[in-house]
Formats: sequence, structure tokens, C-alpha cells
Amino acid sequence: MKFALMLGGVGLGLLLGFLPSLRAPKPRWWIVLTLLSVTVTVIAAIAPPIGGTLTDVIMASRADSSKVVPFYCVVVDDSTLRDARIDDLTVALEGGGVRDLAGHHVIINVTRGQHDRIVRSVGERAVSSVDPAVTLPYIMGLEERARIIFFHVPMSWVALCAYMISMIFGIRYLRSRDLNLDAMSAAAASLGTLYCVLATVTGAVWAKFNWGSFWNWDPRESSILVLLLIYAAYFLLRNSIADAERRARLSSVYSIVAFVTVPFLMFVLPRLLPGLHPGSSDDTNAGPLLSPKSDAINPTKQVLFALSLFSFTLVYFWLTNLRYRTSIAERTIKEDQA
Repeated sequence: MKFALMLGGVGLGLLLGFLPSLRAPKPRWWIVLTLLSVTVTVIAAIAPPIGGTLTDVIMASRADSSKVVPFYCVVVDDSTLRDARIDDLTVALEGGGVRDLAGHHVIINVTRGQHDRIVRSVGERAVSSVDPAVTLPYIMGLEERARIIFFHVPMSWVALCAYMISMIFGIRYLRSRDLNLDAMSAAAASLGTLYCVLATVTGAVWAKFNWGSFWNWDPRESSILVLLLIYAAYFLLRNSIADAERRARLSSVYSIVAFVTVPFLMFVLPRLLPGLHPGSSDDTNAGPLLSPKSDAINPTKQVLFALSLFSFTLVYFWLTNLRYRTSIAERTIKEDQA
């Protein structure tokens, strides 16, 4: 189900991106859909509270006995809680903080008590949410920082799609010698590089809070830097050639060669070497998103992640369309002036 939703989000975004036309102005309904999906994605990624299970509380306490975990539970009475996801699992509550909330679903900040069936509330305002409509799962080690998944990962996936589209239009140019196809190839590559930069920046922010510094020379960080340098050379090549036909021809060939490196740098190399990023050679699984054994991404998060892939794919096509039409207008003005 997880992989079907992910592929569905990307696939639907690609389908709508090419419809009704990749090069014509996008219709109003398409723009409204894009703005609406992005708005819902951002709100849904930031607003819902994070709530863990009793298992999360126990596992976190084994790593750090003072670790505070947002426990998603049902209040039985002033001294008893029930795991909201496991009906028959109850625990004793020490410290209070749930007065007059019997029967309500709450997220309460707790630490593990003297044994696994006792939890202790933390702070005067231990209850952070009452009857939340939607909750996101607690991921040990990431916690609130896990929200960046909805931005960082889609940026990387869309960058991959963008570079592939740039290569496709480069091949089409070499077959037809239509400068409009070269303009689309360049527009796709420029927005792909923007998304690649955003993936690098969001990844660096994530690294700061999880690994201690913005840049750790992890294999995945190093490979995406190499990828950015490869496409930076692509734009230097385009800017260094004045003749439009020659520039288009060489750029198209370069876009094909450059894309050959993309799968290797994004998927193969980081998995061959040990590193800090999930999915490295010394990692026990592929991370909470790709591992088929991971329960860290619940159905709500799966749907939200698919929506984020869909939304940022549509934004990419919108910006690419605008960049393409701008480049065509600039070329027309230069031709008229000449």
C-alpha cells in the first residue's frame, strides 16, 4: 500500500503535468488544483500533532530514561490510560494532568515509570492535544523533525524526474533540431537543479538537528553535491556559447550524458558506502519510507506523503512551463531586435 501511494502520487503528478500541454499556458482549474494541493500539504505536514504508542515510550526510555514521548492514548480515569491503538493495553499514570478528560483521546507528554505498565506525566501542561482529528506517528530519533520528510524527499524525487525530462527533450531536439525543444530541455534542467538545491538545503537542516552539523560529508550529501556541480557545468556550457544551434546541440548531448550519472549518484553510490543517511550500506533497513518492515509511517502519513509528492510535482511543471514560455519570449524579442 505504501509503495502504491508513493508511485500514485508521482504518477498522477506527472500525468497532470503533461496535460493539457507541457508548453501551453496552464488552465485556471489546473492552477487552482496546484495551489489547493500545496496548501493542504503544507498545513497537513505542520499542523497535526505527533503521538506515539506505549511501545515508543518503552523503547525511548531504554535509550534515554529521561526521554519525554508524546503518548497518544485514551483516558480511562484520572490514574489510568489506554493505548489509543491497542484497545486492551492499559497503563497506570503518575503525576496526573488528565483531570476531567475521561473518555477522551489525548496526547500527553510522558516518561516511562518504574516498569513498562507505568508512565509519568511531565510538566504542569502535560496534555498537548485533546481529541486530535489527525495524528502523525512518533519516529524515535526524529520526533518533530520528521515533518521535513514531506519536503526533503519529494524535492529529491522531483529533481530526478526533472533531469529525466530534460534528457528526453534533449534527445527530441537532436532528432528534430527544433529550438523550442531545446528551450524546454533547459527549462526542465533549471527547475530540476532548483529542486536539487532545495533537497540539499532541507537535508542540511535535517542533518544539523540529527547529526550535529549542517554538512557531514555523508555519501549521500557528497553525491548530491557532485550532481549539482555536473548540472552547474551544463548551465556554464549554455552561457558560454553564443550560437543558438550549436548551444542547443551541445547542451542536448550534455543533458543525456549528465542524466546517466543521476541514478548512480542518487541511488547506487550512497547504498554502496557506509553513512549516516538511512539506506546506507551499514543501515539495517531502508528507512521509515522505503522499508517494507517499518511501521513508523502510519496510513495518515502515507497519504500525506503521497500528496506531497503530487503537490511538488505539479509545482515543478508549473514553474517549468513559466520558465519555458519566458525563454521563448526572450528569444523572440532578441530576434525582433536583430
